[in-house]
Amino acid sequence: MKTLETTAEVVRELGGYLAVAEITGSKPSAASNWPRFKTFPSNTYLAITSALEAKGLSAPASLWAMKQPANADEESAA
Repeated sequence: MKTLETTAEVVRELGGYLAVAEITGSKPSAASNWPRFKTFPSNTYLAITSALEAKGLSAPASLWAMKQPANADEESAA
């Protein structure tokens, strides 16, 4: 599964800001700004990650300003 690292990559892979607005139930004017931001609004997490998964893609939770547990890297290495 390919991991996308920026909001711009996510928006591009999902078909542009109009498609992302539809996926998230947001206004196109709001979604058009997201590629310029480091993070998406947290209330879009489930909608966007589900759409990405359907395309065989993923994105880190940090793109929604969600913090990973301090030992997440250690656990994944085990």
